[in-house]
Amino acid sequence: FDTLYAEGQRRYIESLSSYARQFMGQMEKPDCDLISGLSPAIAIEQKTTGWNPRSTVGTVTAIHDFLRVLYARIGRQHCTQCGEPISAQTIDQIVGAILSEFGDGPDPTRADQSRDRKGAGGATDTAKGVRVLILAPVARKQKGEFRDTFEDLVREGYVRARVDGEVVSLRDDLSLEKNRRHDIEVVIDRIRVSASGRARLAEAVQSALGVGKGTLIVAPMADDDEAEGKAVKRGASDEKIFSSKYACTKCSISFEPPSPQLFSFNSPTGMCSTCDGLGELFDFDVDLLIPDPKKTFYAPCVAPLRTKPGRWRRHMFQGVADALGFDFKKPWKDLPKAAQDALLFGTGDRHITFTWRSYGKVFKHGGRFEGVVAELREKYRKAKAGFVREYYEKFMRRGACPECNGARLNAQALAVRLPTGARQRGPNLTELCAMSIGETYELFERLSLTPVQQVIAEEVLKEVRARLKFLLDVGLHYLSLERTAPTLSGGELQRIRLAGQIGSG
Repeated sequence: FDTLYAEGQRRYIESLSSYARQFMGQMEKPDCDLISGLSPAIAIEQKTTGWNPRSTVGTVTAIHDFLRVLYARIGRQHCTQCGEPISAQTIDQIVGAILSEFGDGPDPTRADQSRDRKGAGGATDTAKGVRVLILAPVARKQKGEFRDTFEDLVREGYVRARVDGEVVSLRDDLSLEKNRRHDIEVVIDRIRVSASGRARLAEAVQSALGVGKGTLIVAPMADDDEAEGKAVKRGASDEKIFSSKYACTKCSISFEPPSPQLFSFNSPTGMCSTCDGLGELFDFDVDLLIPDPKKTFYAPCVAPLRTKPGRWRRHMFQGVADALGFDFKKPWKDLPKAAQDALLFGTGDRHITFTWRSYGKVFKHGGRFEGVVAELREKYRKAKAGFVREYYEKFMRRGACPECNGARLNAQALAVRLPTGARQRGPNLTELCAMSIGETYELFERLSLTPVQQVIAEEVLKEVRARLKFLLDVGLHYLSLERTAPTLSGGELQRIRLAGQIGSG
């Protein structure tokens, strides 16, 4: 530090202009006779304390930042529910997919079908392709009569819609059951799919995407004149759903386009909302809460409750017991698992009817039961005195977040996967960071991308490979990018700091 680094720094400053040197001060020469062949030097502070628990090998070396950009630019979004890959489609892509699926060559003797939109001309379309309805969904599994919706559609010039699988005229007096869930899709066009009618098809697709807020349905029609306007019911295997947004057409879930912030566990956009991106929670543990399962819930067996429940709490517990069909005065170990979960963690969205008896009268009220653990969490959160918090902490334990299972990211971020060029799905960011650095480097070395993806990711991949290669060269092949900084040894930490400094230039 006092000789090599000092002399290297002094020589660097001397290479600067006199204008720049006046702001940096004069540096003393080290106590030596001669230093020759001195290359640029860097100094890494010997410091192992004060690391944020969010810091990892990936964040310290800045590899994680480049990976976030990589996943945002070339990652493939999958549905968080069904796992199917999804992507935003342009109008041309949708039209091409419809022609590929339903088109069947020219037929000069076939006349075009009339359009369902006002102002439709008498253009002709010759083809032997499949006759289809182009539909725009305006309501999916929604309750209501939809009188205003139908009136608005008529004013906009539409004459037909498919309601719960049946094509009807919007000019009819449509009466829907108010408390029943309905599917409503506007008929944008009836068309026989063919390459010669591509322009008309593109216009219908554009209109359908506008009305359906980015989603449209293509439904095959019966091919006889008597069945004019009728189509197979929604959900049939030969129907196709297309979307111009990041949306799963199967599960009807939309997603925001991936951004680098989505893959950061330090950003509200990407972090798991339950653990705030830490991957773990300090929460009440069932084994600590119930040290003696031979006791009854009424005893109580939940240690922090200490005393038997009063009348109000008892009538709440009894309401849950009546709804689920168990006796909460039995020993805890004899209660079914569903009963134990309901008493501790609540009944979720299930409506419970509670019966309160007072002075010979019976009152009933309903609502959700939050559970004993939710009550204890609230008491711990509001506790001001240190000894009160310490008391509750005796029944708490640090463990993996139940929502993200320690992944630290939300569901959408975990559903974006790296394209590998193989049939199997590539890893998501958490799975990639869980690999050893050696395995991660090999994955990027054999990564197969399309020409477009290669152009997009070229610079990012260059940085990622260079930093991973340096970590390999300094003997850290066994670490993973998700390894937290506080768990690293002093030597590992210094080499990782070195990689971060050299990588940053």
